[in-house]
This record gives sequence, C-alpha cells and structure tokens, in this order.
Amino acid sequence: MKNKALNELRQKVEKGLFPNQFKEFGGAGLIITSDENRAHIEGKTIVITEHAAAMSWLVYQLKDIYDNDLDWRNKYDFYPFIGELVNESLTSQEKLFDSMLYVIDVIEETWG
Repeated sequence: MKNKALNELRQKVEKGLFPNQFKEFGGAGLIITSDENRAHIEGKTIVITEHAAAMSWLVYQLKDIYDNDLDWRNKYDFYPFIGELVNESLTSQEKLFDSMLYVIDVIEETWG
C-alpha cells in the first residue's frame, strides 16, 4: 500500500503535479515557510524557502501515506526529519523536482 502511494507521489512530482500555492506546514516540530523574517523557535526545525508551498504539500502527502505509522511520540521524529532532509536537499540539489524526490526516497528508506 505505502509503496504504491509513494510511487504515485513520485509520478506526481516528476510530472510537476504539485501546487505553487499551498498552506505552509507548521506542526510537530516542523515549520516550512517562505517568510525570511519568521521568528525561529527553539526546538523546531525550520525550513525557509521560496518553495514552501511545494514542500508543504509534499509533507502533507507524506503525512497521509504514513498516518497509520505515526503516533503522538514518533511524529516529533518524523516531521523534523523531513525538514532536515528538505534543508539538506535544497542546498545540494539544483532542481525542486530532485529535492522532492530525494525526500521521498530517504523517507521510504528510513520509515519503510
């Protein structure tokens, strides 16, 4: 089930079928924003990027796929880890598509 959903998500990303306007993600230790002046909150992983909409959409997609695996404790590992991957990939990847696919691949390798 997850493999199929992850493959469908990859296909959407590869085809560019993700929004350029989307509610920015905030919760469970992760904040994704395009606001460079956003206050940093201790203990939160913060992603500041012009691609906040697309990356927030990606987080919500992964949330839906992994919802049955997440609970009140491990969600504080899952979401900040995604944020770390986003930060890492946006600095090392040239294209948004590559960054998003990298996040999906590493989440799949790590979380099954």
